[in-house]
Amino acid sequence: MTAKVRNPMFDVLKGLGIISVIFSHVYRGGTDPLAVFVREVAMWCVPMFFMVQGYFMSSGASDWAQSTWKKIKKTYVPYLYWAVAYGIFFWFTAGKTFTFMDIIYGKTALHLYYMFYYMVFAIICPLLYFLPRAIRVSTLWIMLFSNIAMNIILEISKTYHVTIFSWSGPNIIKWWGFIAIGMLLAEYPRAIEYIKNHPRQMAAAAFAVFFIGLAEPYLAGTTGYLFNKGALFPLSVGLTLLLAIYYSTPNPLGEKFLSYVGSRTLGIYLGHFFLVDFLRIQLIPGDRALVAVIILFTCLAVKEIKDRAKLKLFSANSVLKTRGFEG
Repeated sequence: MTAKVRNPMFDVLKGLGIISVIFSHVYRGGTDPLAVFVREVAMWCVPMFFMVQGYFMSSGASDWAQSTWKKIKKTYVPYLYWAVAYGIFFWFTAGKTFTFMDIIYGKTALHLYYMFYYMVFAIICPLLYFLPRAIRVSTLWIMLFSNIAMNIILEISKTYHVTIFSWSGPNIIKWWGFIAIGMLLAEYPRAIEYIKNHPRQMAAAAFAVFFIGLAEPYLAGTTGYLFNKGALFPLSVGLTLLLAIYYSTPNPLGEKFLSYVGSRTLGIYLGHFFLVDFLRIQLIPGDRALVAVIILFTCLAVKEIKDRAKLKLFSANSVLKTRGFEG
């Protein structure tokens, strides 16, 4: 259960992921071919975030209580502030009421659901490392295949308008397979070495898997099903692997910028949705790509200003404390 040295490639993946989130939200509701295509491809990002989370799940598992509390303070507490802010915002602007459980489950804005699942997995999944490896690995495989089965069931339900599950609350089975993929990859370092030693072959295979996941909904008529379909697995796994291979090569395109964006993922994720509908519907209704770019750079600018202000405040406080000590 040793901690892994973090590869900058993961920040690049997160950067590409949050850009995909923005584009997905800007293009949502569109029925033209471009909007449908953007939404279909952009679905890779949420599974990718869970796979990355799973890969690093063992980090801090040996000190589960302290590690969990740090994650709650660093991630979930800020999320709660934003969830309340979105609830109040949509209450004033759209008359949408919200409850305490809406805040917990991330229902005050359509993109916040991810945080609930992130924290559930962050709290529970590290406990698997206290189990014998054989039991842990078997559990992860069960998580993976049950997730695939769940997605297929959800796809069948939507396609044929049948109710197989009546539960409408949070569904962790719908996502825990992607956590399992990341955790399983960490369990098999030889698989990682094989990918590193055969990048071209693995990239070709990854592209083929991604293409299958992208093409299948068009052939089956399930475009627009979002995350409720079996094709989500080949789409997200294939594209994630393809991008991971490319951004592990020397001097890949846009690495520094995407890594910079990836290091600010949480702030962009939490705040960007305030701008989406105002820009795409009212201010710039005719250029969705421009709206997405404006949102991205606005969020980056706000985060940069905030970070610099905090740094100046910290420096000023340090100077005052030093002078007080000397006095």
